[in-house]
Amino acid sequence: MKKRTFPSIQVANILVMSIVLGSDVFAASDDMAGSNTTVSIEMKTNVNSAAQPESAAHSLADAYQSSMAVANTENLELQKELLVQANEVDSQAFGALFPTVSGSVTALTQAAPNTTTGQAISPANQNTVKFTADQPLFRGLRDFAALRQKKFLVGAQVYALLNSARQLFYDVSTAYYNVLSYAEDERNYQIEIEVNNKRLKELEEFYKIGRSQLTDVLTFKANIASLQAQLATTRGQLETAREVLAFVTGWHRDTKLEDRETAIVKPGDVATYLAKIDDRADIQNAIANVQANDEGVPIAWGQHLPNADLIGDFYAARPGTLSDVNWDVQFTLSIPIFQGGVVQSQVRQAQSVARQYNLLLSQTRRTAEQEIRTFYDSLVADQKQLAALTELVEVSKKNSETEIQYYRKGLVTNLDVLTAITTYQDAQRQMDHQRYTVKLDTVKLQAATGQRKEINVKDKK
Repeated sequence: MKKRTFPSIQVANILVMSIVLGSDVFAASDDMAGSNTTVSIEMKTNVNSAAQPESAAHSLADAYQSSMAVANTENLELQKELLVQANEVDSQAFGALFPTVSGSVTALTQAAPNTTTGQAISPANQNTVKFTADQPLFRGLRDFAALRQKKFLVGAQVYALLNSARQLFYDVSTAYYNVLSYAEDERNYQIEIEVNNKRLKELEEFYKIGRSQLTDVLTFKANIASLQAQLATTRGQLETAREVLAFVTGWHRDTKLEDRETAIVKPGDVATYLAKIDDRADIQNAIANVQANDEGVPIAWGQHLPNADLIGDFYAARPGTLSDVNWDVQFTLSIPIFQGGVVQSQVRQAQSVARQYNLLLSQTRRTAEQEIRTFYDSLVADQKQLAALTELVEVSKKNSETEIQYYRKGLVTNLDVLTAITTYQDAQRQMDHQRYTVKLDTVKLQAATGQRKEINVKDKK
């Protein structure tokens, strides 16, 4: 497995602050364990006031950046706290390499010895003030393995945060394009009603001169009433979609939107997207967890090895015959001989945990691959449907225009005209709606393959 390095907690903290407080551009890198490979994370935020709608139209990228800064992203806050905890554990592992210094004061009073020698060696009053420094020299290399493990865990939490950001992007993009698609449906229904009203006026004029039947007029009135009912339903869906977008972004619900995304014209082969699977934050998180738990094996096995310490004492006050000896240094070596098989059991446990996280990595890869394939298949299918609807709009438009001309010449019935107009208008509405569906498929596929610059993680040499 390819070794990866991860940002330090300082980078992670800057990332969190850029998410929570909002900054223009975040870019940072950290060098770890002597590696030349660094990880650079770029994140932009742009917080807009939710008090009043802004006059400028906002893109999907604007919506996502605003959603990263609003207070309702509790999952991101949770990941932030996990980062803080990982940082503290890392600090604890690093601190174990340094000496511990302690001080002690003891006061002992006892019965005075009967002999002069006894009084010299162990007087009745013994006051001791001592400072002790203990420098670990060897711990079976467990301390260094623990240090590596904690740094991998910090990296895992950074990628967990980015993975949450990707999931947030899915939610924001869905809410954003729901608003646009329902708004387009509303506009199309209004156009349909306007067109049908014009047609109704024409029919009423024909009815007055005897060229149309009353049923023709009533049929169009019923169709207009049906369209108005559908328009009311669509407006309700649009209001709901606006509320959802306002919730996730913190924007005013009437904020203007402008779609600036470009749909993928030819998606190409799915293998092209699957090749980018390692750019995903969830995969990097799983890899970091594998590397962290691999270090658990040498941590456990190191308990078989001896422990060596260098201990020094300085005495500010010391009783008895050693009162003039104010310091000493000792070297201790502790060799484990038998512990009831506990250590070997811990080694097997650590090996099992390592295998568990390798299985989780495999599961994460398969889940990520399934997600990419699903987004890819949806994009391809929706593009085909869009192409078919585009052709249907062209054909049905010509047909409706022809039917109207034929009706004026008495060659077709009013029902034929109504059917042709309805087919054209339905096709137009479906095509406009499908365009936004294709856009949503595109941005989700890009996010799933690490191609969205808002949440992208790039390796730099």
